[in-house]
Amino acid sequence: MGWMDRLLSLIGFDVEEEVVEPDPAEAADNEPPGGLRRGVRAQRGPEPVGRAGRGGQIVPLTGSTRTQRVVIARPRTFEEVQEVAEHLKNRRPLILNLEDTDKDTAQRILNFLSGTIYALNGEMHRIASGVVFFAPQNVETVIDREFPRRD
Repeated sequence: MGWMDRLLSLIGFDVEEEVVEPDPAEAADNEPPGGLRRGVRAQRGPEPVGRAGRGGQIVPLTGSTRTQRVVIARPRTFEEVQEVAEHLKNRRPLILNLEDTDKDTAQRILNFLSGTIYALNGEMHRIASGVVFFAPQNVETVIDREFPRRD
């Protein structure tokens, strides 16, 4: 890398070799041998944090950049429970609100989903009367012991 390349790099330009396909309409006399042309391009922004040189790998500084979604479900009938169980199978945390569901149907839904979360090695926590939190295996739950439980 020459001094001109370093200067261009300092002001935001990066010099790189690029392969240019010859256009049949243009004369072949202007092209250097091998189809290589030296070009200057503007950088699109700063390099990602964690990049180790030009040939290095990008190493994320944080865990996953994906956003974790929590599903809130209010099933009214037992027929809706399979759709709710699909969220657990896809490893999404679930808040189940059974306050508006009749007692027998709510018990059937709760039995079905507790079996589902058990099969997935997850956890089930009662939040309030009629509200239950299901945490799949990939979700860590922390229970705060400072607040007294009301049963």
